[in-house]
Amino acid sequence: MADLVISEAVRSIASEFQLSDKLLPNLQEAFDIQGKSKARALAGNPTALGKVCSTYEVSKRIGERQDLLSFLGEAPDESEVKHCHERLLFCGRYSGKTDKSLDEALEMAAAGLKAAHETAAAAGGRCRVEMTVRRGIFGAEHAQCRSLAFQYTPACSAGPGDSVWEARGKEGNLLGYLNLEGGGYIDDVSVHPAYQGQHVATALFAAADEEVCNGNLSDSLSLDVRAANSPALCFYEYLGFAFGPLRFPSFLDWDGGYSGQVPAGQIRTRKPPTATIEA
Repeated sequence: MADLVISEAVRSIASEFQLSDKLLPNLQEAFDIQGKSKARALAGNPTALGKVCSTYEVSKRIGERQDLLSFLGEAPDESEVKHCHERLLFCGRYSGKTDKSLDEALEMAAAGLKAAHETAAAAGGRCRVEMTVRRGIFGAEHAQCRSLAFQYTPACSAGPGDSVWEARGKEGNLLGYLNLEGGGYIDDVSVHPAYQGQHVATALFAAADEEVCNGNLSDSLSLDVRAANSPALCFYEYLGFAFGPLRFPSFLDWDGGYSGQVPAGQIRTRKPPTATIEA
C-alpha cells in the first residue's frame, strides 16, 4: 500500500506537543476527520489518541501478515476475503483499547474468522445452523460471548441480571444475545465468533422487532455503531437502518460513530428460516 503522507500542519502540531512519531498516523487521521482544533486537543492527550490505531497502520500490518487468512485456501471467495479484511481492520484498530498488541488482536480476530469458516463448512454453508431465540437473563455465559465478539469493552450498559434475547443452538449452546432497552434502543448485540455469518444477529433483531411491535414500545428501533465497525454497518444497512452523519459522543473514541434507525416492523420479516422465536 502507498505510504501515508503526513501534512505539515499535523507535523507542526505533533512538534508543539512533542508527540511520538508512532502516533503521527493517528493524529493525521484525527486531523482529517475532525480538523485542527480537535487534533490539537488529542495531541495533548496521547493516551486518548492511542486508543484507536490508524487505518493506515492496521491495513499495512494486515498486508504484511498473509498468514492470518491462510485458512481460506488458495482460491478464496472474494466476498469472504473482503469481509475477513474488514473484521481484521475493526479488531486491529481498537487493539489500543486493550492490553493486546496489534499482532495479538489480529491473530485473535483471525482465529474467530477461521472458526466461523469451519462452522459454515460443517453446516454446509451460511445460514444453515438451526437456533431457538428466546428470553434469557444476562450472566457469565453472555459476558464470555461479549468478550469473544469484542476484544475491548464496548460502550453498552447490559450486565448481570438484565433481560436479553438469546439465540441457542440445538445443543443448548449460546450463539449470541441482544439487549433491548426502552424506546426500541438496541444497547448491546454480541454473536459468538464461530457463529458469525449464520444469521444469528438477524434472528435476534427479528425477535426484538417483534417485541417492539407487539408491545407498541416505539415506532422504530435505534442503535449506535462505531465508525470503524464496517462489518456491523453493512449488516445494519442490510436490515434497513438509515444512518445520520458521523458524530462524536463522549462514549465513543476520537474516530466517532453513527446513530441509526429503522421503522418498527421491517426487520421481523427478515427472520431466517433456521430460527424459531419463542415469545
